[in-house]
Amino acid sequence: MTHPDLYKRRGTLLGLSALALLPVARALAAEAGERPEPPRRASQTPAETIVDERVESFALNSPAHNGEPWQIHLARPRGAAPAAGYRALYLLDGNASFPLAWHALAALRTARPELAGTLDQLALVGIGYPSGLRIDTPRRYHDFTPYTAEEFRRARSVDLATGGRQVFLDFLAQQVREAVARRLPIDARQQTLFGHSLGGLFTMHVLYTRPELFRNYVATDPSFWWNGSSALQEQAAFLAGVRAAGGKLASPLRLLVENSGGDAERADRQTPAASLAGLDGLQMWHRNVAGETHGSLFGPAAADAVLFAVGQVPQGAQRL
Repeated sequence: MTHPDLYKRRGTLLGLSALALLPVARALAAEAGERPEPPRRASQTPAETIVDERVESFALNSPAHNGEPWQIHLARPRGAAPAAGYRALYLLDGNASFPLAWHALAALRTARPELAGTLDQLALVGIGYPSGLRIDTPRRYHDFTPYTAEEFRRARSVDLATGGRQVFLDFLAQQVREAVARRLPIDARQQTLFGHSLGGLFTMHVLYTRPELFRNYVATDPSFWWNGSSALQEQAAFLAGVRAAGGKLASPLRLLVENSGGDAERADRQTPAASLAGLDGLQMWHRNVAGETHGSLFGPAAADAVLFAVGQVPQGAQRL
């Protein structure tokens, strides 16, 4: 089978699973300011449950969090652990992204047999919520954002609590990683974080503030506009810190930024991240996914995150 045929087959397989996630696309499109399609919203749609002997789901909380716990979805790899431990892909919005990544992993094993051995050593970790909904809008707004001034929330018609990202980041860095490490041997040098939309914004926040936590970062349609584009200040501080430390990252990192294709109104989404290009120690790629909207990008992006987590670069991604 030729290389283009492999990707054509992959697209067909992933397209089937993407159909089941159309309600997710509608909810994320609404977040981006697009008109959602009736009649159903992802915030009212049950999450897909993956039933497999290798999949475990458990509640987990943080001492700093007084509300409901998070729901962690863990898929154990098929293969034996390497000496250094398994690779791990951490998926934000886990109720929706974990099933997407699970199906993508299975499809890629078929479409890319030369990667089967590496794919069989990848653990999937979805950080979701016990609501059982594909998209838990109030929780994600709170977890992925800094405290957001009323003027910015009002401009986006957002009447939800914000400002929980520090607690969530500490939870991800400590309780989640410790819980996974108790269950599986994990290679600390081969961990990947994936987030879409506000999750993409949070992914960039982790890169800017605690880059050592992950080796690979995948941010798709990151909401750089949030809170008056305050993420740009974080990025400036990150770049200044790297320059002050000698102009080179302490540890090499890989970053993939993806954007839904062709919409001139959203061209600014990729511009801020492009400022990181050429940073010593950072390998960066950008992919514009033609034909996808902000919401529908979620499925293909989760599949690309699986590839990126095993050291591959998705077709169409450009090195910056």
